[in-house]
Amino acid sequence: MRGEILKKMVRKVFWLSVSLLFLGVSFFPAGISEVSAAPEKIRLSMGGASTGTWIYMFCAALADNWKRYIPNLDVTLMATAGTTANYIPLSKGEIDLGGGSTAGDFYAMNGMYFTKNKILNFCSMMPATKSFYHAFTYADSPIKTWADLDGKRVHIGARASPTSINSEEICKALGIKPKFIYSTPAEAVDMVKDRRVDAMIYGVGAPWSAILDIATHQKIRFISMTREEQKKVNDYRPYLAPDQIPAKTYSFQQEDLPLVSGIQTVNVRPGLAEEIVYQLTKTAWGHWDEIVRGLAAAKWVKPADMSKMIAPIHPGAVKYYREIGIQIPEKLIWKK
Repeated sequence: MRGEILKKMVRKVFWLSVSLLFLGVSFFPAGISEVSAAPEKIRLSMGGASTGTWIYMFCAALADNWKRYIPNLDVTLMATAGTTANYIPLSKGEIDLGGGSTAGDFYAMNGMYFTKNKILNFCSMMPATKSFYHAFTYADSPIKTWADLDGKRVHIGARASPTSINSEEICKALGIKPKFIYSTPAEAVDMVKDRRVDAMIYGVGAPWSAILDIATHQKIRFISMTREEQKKVNDYRPYLAPDQIPAKTYSFQQEDLPLVSGIQTVNVRPGLAEEIVYQLTKTAWGHWDEIVRGLAAAKWVKPADMSKMIAPIHPGAVKYYREIGIQIPEKLIWKK
């Protein structure tokens, strides 16, 4: 009797299960039957600079690096009018990342040159390369020192470009007044080749291909800075630090060349999540050798250069730098 009752109960459970399965209902827990949802894709926008510039190419290499090594990340790189055009969109949260420079950071934070109002809502994340302020003249020129540039025709690049502005600032700091000549870099090279100017000052990575080109047509030499001159410039504009280009960087350069340099950077909006910025920073430095293979000028910077930043550093980046032993002063950390 009991056996018959048990068999009837088993049959009922069986047919009930079949019916429920037919209706799309299962006895199994929902967590077992459901397919796990794919992680949400992180989409970031990045302002580069003008296409063809070194910093634009660096941003492109960096974006490719991130997309390759960080799962579910997409970075859209946009050409902009220049790195100075990235500060306002960053501060408004219209882009997540942007090429910049310590000089641009200084001008933005002080409401100078490209903006009348102070721009403060952006953070540093990493250096990209150094801009060495080369000054050079002809091998047979009577110009021997920076002071000798006073009153001379000195080419400094395109008017209102970062390199021309900073070259003007260096000369102000040193108390000299050259006759500045402005044009595109390509035309500047031709003017030096034709000896239509007395000298040239230009902020760029080293070795600069244009100088190598000029040296095949004209015998040229660099004009070095004294320690006192380096200090004067740094005191006047803290984003221009004492530095040197090692001997033999250029074939005609036999000794170290003392000068000042600024740093091109990658900036980030403060509101970007700390963990995302940490991963971006860690991944970039973890594969820096790959970037240097494609863009040799990136070799001039290292994580320790973060101590030279002008803008506050994003807490996510600070987390990585401190993790590898870089001391970041509290005054340099972004705080709301």
